[in-house]
Amino acid sequence: MRGVLLRLRRVRLWLGGHRQRLAYTVVAVSLTVAVVSGTAGGFMLHDSAALERQTLRTQQLAGAVFRIQDFTLEAQGAKVAVHLVRSRVQAIDAADTAFSLVQKYDHGEGARLRPAYLAYLAGSERAFGLAITHDGRIPSAEERRVESQLTVFASRLNVEVERLASKTRKANPRARLFLIIAVAAIVVLIAGFVWQFILERRAGRIDRDNARRSAELMRLRDEFVAAVSHELRTPLTSIIGYLELVRDAKPGESVPNQAAFLDVVRRNADRLLRLVNDLLFVAEAEGGGLSVEFSEVSLGALAEECVEAAKPAAKAKQIELTLQGDGSGTQLEGDPVRLMQMMDNLVSNAIKFTPRGGRVAVSASHRDGSVLFEVSDSGAGIAASDRPQLFDRFFRAHSAATDAAPGTGLGLTITKAIVDAHRGSIDVESTVGAGTTFRVRLPRSQTQ
Repeated sequence: MRGVLLRLRRVRLWLGGHRQRLAYTVVAVSLTVAVVSGTAGGFMLHDSAALERQTLRTQQLAGAVFRIQDFTLEAQGAKVAVHLVRSRVQAIDAADTAFSLVQKYDHGEGARLRPAYLAYLAGSERAFGLAITHDGRIPSAEERRVESQLTVFASRLNVEVERLASKTRKANPRARLFLIIAVAAIVVLIAGFVWQFILERRAGRIDRDNARRSAELMRLRDEFVAAVSHELRTPLTSIIGYLELVRDAKPGESVPNQAAFLDVVRRNADRLLRLVNDLLFVAEAEGGGLSVEFSEVSLGALAEECVEAAKPAAKAKQIELTLQGDGSGTQLEGDPVRLMQMMDNLVSNAIKFTPRGGRVAVSASHRDGSVLFEVSDSGAGIAASDRPQLFDRFFRAHSAATDAAPGTGLGLTITKAIVDAHRGSIDVESTVGAGTTFRVRLPRSQTQ
């Protein structure tokens, strides 16, 4: 007795130490049993229903055949039986249709019934013909032959009906058993999920995960607020400062460098407008309503315009900005405004994160039926740990945050949204300390 109690205690201790694993096992096993039993039960119910329908078709065949025999009996003793011919032909057609259905859904049954069915039809035809031509009289030998043929057919029908009924009686209880097992397994599955949740709750994992997610959301929110506030404050401060210089002038007094001051105000206003447009663009893209107007455009021509527009920024940092290739064969269906925005984002990013005296190369080409746009730089590169989140909104790579590079982390998010709207793909190759290459692949047609 003491040994039994000791073993039970060991089992209890083992279960106490492996509750989580046991809960996972219960969930996995019950889910498997539910799926297998439910599937098997469904197939068995389907087979049972098919057997019942075949039984009904066999019984309909029996009724149609006996209806043919009724016409033979009606023709006996009648002096004029010609009016029965048309009705009998219709009855034979109905019997043939019933037999075709039986044979269609069970070839074996059709093959077993066919000889007796054809023999009876032939005998019945002879007997009916004799009744028509001999004023309703059928020789007794012929009458016995037809009755014998009908008896043989009826007995074979009974055998088939009994066979189908026997299979149905076996299939229905099995199907019910499997469905009951499936329902029981689902109940156990639900209980297993509840048990697993309780264990997770007790272990504090759910609360800790929620706390981590909340902390991460708070951190992202704070970073976003700080980044957007900085991006808004810097141009606003510049705008206010230069406007104050212009306003402090006396009426009628010319302000030195007034045109330059107003140019600075205009540039910073444009910067604010771009930031607001970026925020609205991201909201539009995430809402699934990104508007794209497709037309026939040349990606090479757009790339040339993009490089020409970016040359002043590259020159200010003494960066060598080049356009490689002649852009031939880069025709595609696309939105020129959106594509130009995508190119500007990639090229401006390359210039921003490439040190003074570096190189940025832009190219537009075609390959394997697609059009490619590539931007390569000789910058610091992107760490492998940052690449999975590179296209997430408001995400900024560690190097960008460390160098305090301006930006909200929306450029690549917008770029990815534009590429997706064109049913394309964007890849990045980067080596820390050696540079980065962004490669955009776009289909030529949006209807393929």
